[in-house]
Amino acid sequence: MTGQSKLTTLEKLRPATTVANCWPAAARDTALERLLQATADSPPPVRVRPRRRRLLLTAALTAGLLTSGAGIATAGGLLPDSFIGPLSFWAKETGGAVDVQTARRVAQAPGPDGTVLSVWSARSEDGTTCIAPMFESPGPLDRPAPTDFRLAGGSCERKSDRDRGSGSGPFHRIGGSSDVRGIHTMWAAAGGATRAELRLADGTMRPALLAEGQFFFWYLADERVDPPTLVGYDAAARVVAERPLPNLDRMGR
Repeated sequence: MTGQSKLTTLEKLRPATTVANCWPAAARDTALERLLQATADSPPPVRVRPRRRRLLLTAALTAGLLTSGAGIATAGGLLPDSFIGPLSFWAKETGGAVDVQTARRVAQAPGPDGTVLSVWSARSEDGTTCIAPMFESPGPLDRPAPTDFRLAGGSCERKSDRDRGSGSGPFHRIGGSSDVRGIHTMWAAAGGATRAELRLADGTMRPALLAEGQFFFWYLADERVDPPTLVGYDAAARVVAERPLPNLDRMGR
């Protein structure tokens, strides 16, 4: 459209008022031409993207980075040195086949003095399994590794040895440790038992913790009373095994 045709269009669009009688035609045409020139010289409008969508995209990207970071930390086994140091015997006993950095908390149950008895384990590619019971502060099972804990022993077992012992019945293998207070932390092969309990000297029962094919439990050995008995049950709640437990402190004398 030419400048003259635009001027004619503006002329037609201008409402009819009494002001026109007071506005000389030459001055009016000059003003309209300036208006057309200003419109032609104006830069094209800038396309503004909705800010809300941009914020949503930023939030989604941040969330993805946080998830990836957590995954890398887990895959890389970024456990603190104060935690993996006491478990270094896993690598020594297995010739490095079991990586301590892959340790995970697999079960937990109430322990003494407001702690929990937790079981940590790791497995090599050939099926060798290492376990380590410890006492730590309570919390969700998937919480980070503790910085303050008390290791209560542990062991490693090859898959072939575990398979051979699977038909030997409940409690055919037992291990454990004791501390200066006389608290014994023990583990026993489950065999055919699906559940186990400690029968204490006063007749009360305390459930044992099942993890990695073994029962884990603790008790306070008292010189004045007999140690508890470990009782195993099958899936039908029938007693399939009973084993008196030792006082390790007395055995060491």
